[in-house]
Amino acid sequence: MKPTSIAAGTAFIGTLFILAPAGAIQLNEAWDWPRWQIAGGRVLGSGLVLAGVVVYAYCSGLFSRVGKGTPVPLEPPEHLVIEGLYRFSRNPMYVAQVAYLLGLFVYRGELSLALYAAIFAGAIHTSVVRTEEPELRRRFGEEYVRYTQEVPRWISIRPRGSRE
Repeated sequence: MKPTSIAAGTAFIGTLFILAPAGAIQLNEAWDWPRWQIAGGRVLGSGLVLAGVVVYAYCSGLFSRVGKGTPVPLEPPEHLVIEGLYRFSRNPMYVAQVAYLLGLFVYRGELSLALYAAIFAGAIHTSVVRTEEPELRRRFGEEYVRYTQEVPRWISIRPRGSRE
């Protein structure tokens, strides 16, 4: 992995998943919005945050080992990654990122974190549909088209290959 990819990836992840949520927490306080708390919220929220981090790390490893690239656009995978969690979702890293953000909301209770998670999810969906999928279709052709017919964009409980 190139040092520029490492730096870009670290800056990107740090901004979206540390700095922006910290800003949302400050906005919640500045706007005097209430905090939403549920019994077990800290445990459930911690679980979602941990699951998001673990899934993201696992999928990043697949991008490196199988795809011979990174999740960072500066060094995209050379091969289409369709194994592991990619059998259940074409975008498990994005699902993990949204789970992480929702976990922060459930753990802390600031409504601004829920709003940030919703905006992030909408932006990701728009980016995937308008930019990422057409690029993957161009790069990987028929292999990607077949993959999109077998695996949903976001999440499924049935793995690729089990469809009838």
